[in-house]
Order: sequence, then structure tokens, then C-alpha cells
Amino acid sequence: MTFGFDTTDQLAVAANLQELRAAVTAKLAERDQLSAEIQQLQELIQFGEGLSRRGGRASAMHTSSRPRRRRAAPAQDRAVEALAQASKALVGTAVGPTSLYKYMVEHGMEAPKDATVLGTNLWDAWRAGRIRRATNGVYLPLDHTGATQVDHPLTDYYYAAEQGLPLPSRPR
Repeated sequence: MTFGFDTTDQLAVAANLQELRAAVTAKLAERDQLSAEIQQLQELIQFGEGLSRRGGRASAMHTSSRPRRRRAAPAQDRAVEALAQASKALVGTAVGPTSLYKYMVEHGMEAPKDATVLGTNLWDAWRAGRIRRATNGVYLPLDHTGATQVDHPLTDYYYAAEQGLPLPSRPR
């Protein structure tokens, strides 16, 4: 970005704070608009991939070298929704399939027959770019970065609480 003043001069920067604040506001609005557009594009891609697996015209053009993901199903939607609810309700945001299964049962949510099936639904949702996954197999909802992988292990606080380990306090 270029400005009409010397950005290395502290007095010039101080004199133009209002312009800088306006630039920040404008850039934040641009980011929000881009985030909304990215989300819409991701949804369109998922919709299009679903059509290509049903034998539509798009299936003949499927030339991707990566393996095809399983079709988005209501079970996957339920897993993504349960993950979002659990991450809001629990102190930590990362949740493993077993902990999420227990959370779903405890809160009367429609759950699959066991945690293994839920783990498969979460894996499929992660492969579809709908949620994030850490290296130790715990999952999180998407954030503003658009990344679907976390390159370091995260704590499953639901499991930690079951084991009697201390938990961080909730911000108020």
C-alpha cells in the first residue's frame, strides 16, 4: 500500500492516523466480503462434486488425481453441526470422535451407532473441506483462515475433563 506521506516518519504517521484507520476499516470490509465469497465458492464446489458422483455430465470431466471423497450425507451434516455446537459449549475447541459422540448422546442429538462411524463422518467432512483436523485426530470447526489442517496436536478438553485433568478457565 502507498500513502501520500512518508511512512517512516513518525510525525507524518501520527498526523495521518485518521487516514490509516480508514484504510484499516476498508481492508477489513474487503476481507469480510472475500470471506463470504470464498464460503459461497466452497459451497458451490461441494454442490458440483455431489452432482459429478451421481453420473451427471461433470463425472466425465473428473480428472483430479486425488481420491474422490464420499458424498456429503445427512450424517456428515449432523457431525459438522454437532462439532460446531460442542466447540462453543466446551472450554477447548478441539474434540475427538469419541468425545463428540459422548457429547451428542448426552445432549440428545441424533448420533450414529458408535464413535467409529462418527469418526468416519468427521474424516469425510474434513476431506471435503468442511472442518479442520489436528495431527492427533481431533477436529475443529473452520475458522477465518480457510485452512483445514492444524499442524500440531491439540487437547481434547472433553476427554481431559473425564480424566480429572485441570481445564483452562473460560474467558468471560
